[in-house]
Amino acid sequence: MPKLNRSIVDSHEQKYCLSCIPACVELVLKLLKKVDGAYYSQQDAWQNKSDGSFGDFNGTTLFGVTFRHLFHGHARGAAFPMNELLSKVEEQLASDHFVIVSLASLGGWHMYVIYEKRGNEYAAVSKQCKITIECSAVRATITAMGGTDLLVYEDA
Repeated sequence: MPKLNRSIVDSHEQKYCLSCIPACVELVLKLLKKVDGAYYSQQDAWQNKSDGSFGDFNGTTLFGVTFRHLFHGHARGAAFPMNELLSKVEEQLASDHFVIVSLASLGGWHMYVIYEKRGNEYAAVSKQCKITIECSAVRATITAMGGTDLLVYEDA
């Protein structure tokens, strides 16, 4: 499993209301020690972009890390390849990689960084402005949603 550094998470922030995608990308880069704590270039470029998605980072290489958008071509529901998605999360965690996930949140979406498996569940963190928020039921949330998409990464 990847190592979550709470001080890095707690010092990071989501600078704009709609910048949770780039905020999670920056958080992963910080946790990987690719950038320092003052790095907010992705959010500053994005700001409150309302039509963004993980696709904006698909194939993008930042500081030697290439991001890939997965499961975006599948409709949510009974036909969603849930086992494949959960296997991908397991594979990434076993490779010491964080996984960025899109979860339903208050009538919209919010992005989280999965960092740990706990029994049959996954734990994830995110930011709401300067506040660190947690989700300890990621798998149950994804299942209730009928699927979601992921943003994973590899060394370039």
